[in-house]
Amino acid sequence: MDCYIRLPEFTFPTRYSLTLSFFIIFFFSSFAFTQEMNPSKDKVKEIIHVTADSLSSDSDAKFAEFIGNVKATQGDFIIKSDRLKIYYKDSAESKAAPGTTESIEKIVATGNVEIKSEEGMGLAQQAEYDTKTMIVVLTGENSKVFDQKNSVTGSRITIYRNDGRVKVEGDKNKKVNAILYPKEKTPAKEEAVKKEKERVVLKEEKAPVVQAKADKLPPVAPVNVVYAPAVIEKAKLKTASGGKVAPGSLRKSMGMAVFENRTVYTLVDFQETLRNHLAGALQRNCSGLIIMKDDDENYPSDFEKLPRLSSGGIDSFKLCETGRKLGLTAIMTGSITDIKTSDESRGILLWKDSYPAVSLTVHVDVLDVETGTKLLAESFTYKKYSDEIEMESIKSGKIESAFLKEAFGHIAGEAGKKVCEIMRRESWKGYVSSVSGDKIAISSGSNMGVATGKAFEVFGNSLIVGMHGQRFLVPGAKTGEVKITGVFDDSAEASIVSGDSIREGSTVRPK
Repeated sequence: MDCYIRLPEFTFPTRYSLTLSFFIIFFFSSFAFTQEMNPSKDKVKEIIHVTADSLSSDSDAKFAEFIGNVKATQGDFIIKSDRLKIYYKDSAESKAAPGTTESIEKIVATGNVEIKSEEGMGLAQQAEYDTKTMIVVLTGENSKVFDQKNSVTGSRITIYRNDGRVKVEGDKNKKVNAILYPKEKTPAKEEAVKKEKERVVLKEEKAPVVQAKADKLPPVAPVNVVYAPAVIEKAKLKTASGGKVAPGSLRKSMGMAVFENRTVYTLVDFQETLRNHLAGALQRNCSGLIIMKDDDENYPSDFEKLPRLSSGGIDSFKLCETGRKLGLTAIMTGSITDIKTSDESRGILLWKDSYPAVSLTVHVDVLDVETGTKLLAESFTYKKYSDEIEMESIKSGKIESAFLKEAFGHIAGEAGKKVCEIMRRESWKGYVSSVSGDKIAISSGSNMGVATGKAFEVFGNSLIVGMHGQRFLVPGAKTGEVKITGVFDDSAEASIVSGDSIREGSTVRPK
């Protein structure tokens, strides 16, 4: 639901989640003490996600108000408050596109306002941002901005975004209170000095060979294909808890395919480290999910060396075709897309200092085995403030294993939660692996909780071909019903109860 359209007067009484494209970034970035005073256009266009207990809007008064447990998130910036109100300009006065700062007059957050970013934090009873003057005002007793140990408290804090000035005022009952540490004594600087003393530098060590990115092949025109299931060996899967699956308690499953390194850095043994962290995060967050990774018996070669289209892209259909033969619900894959170094300013007011930082980004894809489409396609980034010696090592092409473990651990935690949210919404599915008269075989057995006597409905599908030859399956109508007559470790047999058009590759679902 986009809140920048003209709405009649209404109130939503239930909790919901909204994705907004109006410009709250100006409001947020005022409290990120080390950000550039004029954010880039790319940052301006980032999506804002807002949750609240209810939303009221008045088209005549030209405002929209979020009420109750408000949380607005944009990238690393988060603002929480009891209420958040957006005032829009008169449409006749502004020709700007909806969703930009030109269409918003001011933004007001009230009640227990809390603003967070990686670099700092602000607390107030009310925060108001004027889009024309680019001035943010925090008001209320003990309004406070702070970064690490440094803090300034007052009754009114004014931030002038145009020139970077900050004005802190007290009142007749309470004066301004500031706690400021010299920059050389800040925790980050002390840690950098400590590491520099402990580190031993081998000046004769040569930088590793840099791995270049492979050029993409030119795209090809779509081609017509027919569905032909691949013949592969079965792999024995393990539950997230490592135990057996109780008969009749159908469990969803995920195969973990290889992650690619798309950076220019040589990352030694990163596959095992990343997949172990991801598997651990899934075990912690996805109760009962069965996970297949590279140490499982008969781990398929398609998961270790991803199949490719002639265009150079991953053949998701063939990958999912392998997953259907294994009875999987989904497949996770992805890539390390970026490793960046930078110098960032941290601190407050006159006590700012420059610190080196390094960030690593991992892109995670989760494929729906039934259709070949993506359930998740999202990038996760870890940033670390480092010392100059470590930065020089990274710039020379060396990425230390300790940093990779730290980054992968953080990213796996965030990605694991998101993946588990998606898997909880997915329903259990199995697949017909063969048909012989009135008997069929499905590619799930006792390893997935299939039990004798269990009834399933069978659904057909149709194949479509997209750009560059990428193929997908579209779920179709119900084609019959079957009943399980025999169960093995990784497969099951069933008799056809009804339907005469059940074929290989059809989807089975519990009745």
